[in-house]
Amino acid sequence: MLFENCRIGGISASSHLVRSATFEGLADAEGHPTEEMFHTYQRLANGGVGIIITGMIAASPLEPHQHCQICIHDDECISPLSKLVARVHMYHSKIIAQLVEIGGAIMLPEGKGTIISPSGISEKVGKTIQESHALTQAEIYQLIKDMGKAALRAKKAGFDGIQIHAAHGYLISKFLTPFFNRRQDEYGGSLENRSRFLFETIQTIRNVVGKEFPLWVKINCADFMEEGGLTEEEGYEIMLRLADVGVNAIEVSGGNMSSLPRKGPIRAIRRTKEPMYFKQYAQAIASALKDKPIDIGVVGGYRNIEQIQTTLQQTDITFISMSRPFLRQPDLPNLWRNGNTEPATCISCSRCYGTNAIACVFNNSDKK
Repeated sequence: MLFENCRIGGISASSHLVRSATFEGLADAEGHPTEEMFHTYQRLANGGVGIIITGMIAASPLEPHQHCQICIHDDECISPLSKLVARVHMYHSKIIAQLVEIGGAIMLPEGKGTIISPSGISEKVGKTIQESHALTQAEIYQLIKDMGKAALRAKKAGFDGIQIHAAHGYLISKFLTPFFNRRQDEYGGSLENRSRFLFETIQTIRNVVGKEFPLWVKINCADFMEEGGLTEEEGYEIMLRLADVGVNAIEVSGGNMSSLPRKGPIRAIRRTKEPMYFKQYAQAIASALKDKPIDIGVVGGYRNIEQIQTTLQQTDITFISMSRPFLRQPDLPNLWRNGNTEPATCISCSRCYGTNAIACVFNNSDKK
């Protein structure tokens, strides 16, 4: 079942395995892909994964982008990104552009711009407290328009679909979270108001790219914060609504930089405990939406083929996303496809995120 030809979220794919969005840190100063990034994506595509979701792509010029982050905030980005798409399509894999408005969940060098947020709430990033600018309504409208323009550029560049990043404490996620969203207008307060930014973004993108172009959303099942976070009940309600507004697939994740210890989106995996830490939440929403034209996938903690096969066979979840294992072994899908059923050799140490250009630290040591 895992390696059968399938259709996921409006995209034909060679397997139910998806490379979850992973920030690469491999763009040049203009936010365009470098040759090293091309090579990274070629290895992934040649390794046999069905669909690749790019690392987060900066969608709006209204806010500064992260160092070495890919950008799609002007038309000059289309041609370089089309070359990235072509490298992936060479190996018959598919590629989705993940669009993001960052909203503070990064460390900016001094003097490199102003962080934006729903309500101007300060946030600890690493060891630094970052101040932020509370968005005006006019700026919110501009950000929504910018996401629509970015989506159209992604379509023109040849991407097979787009994914809105509404998880992990980035800007759209912050609007969903009461702790960070303390607005008194129509974008704050009730869950309907807090999710307005997300749903207006979806509607704008749909109007621009058309009804047939695949549109995915990555979203938290919950924030897992001590107080003021998006709750499980609220996450579930939002995902139910996504099925009715033209979204083709939901990738279920969870947590942010303010989550309780060991409750963030990136976790160490203890072998003695259930490792697939968002499975139960994805399973619940997949069951509720099984008769709707939407696919539900899950990321987090999958490391062996038995876990994946069991999830696909025994639940209504239709795709499994992984990130860190593909940094360690870009060819892992082909290994499994060809009969080597050993678990991924990734040990979930997360030291890959401590490098400038994200990479498994053990891959370099293996070559010595």
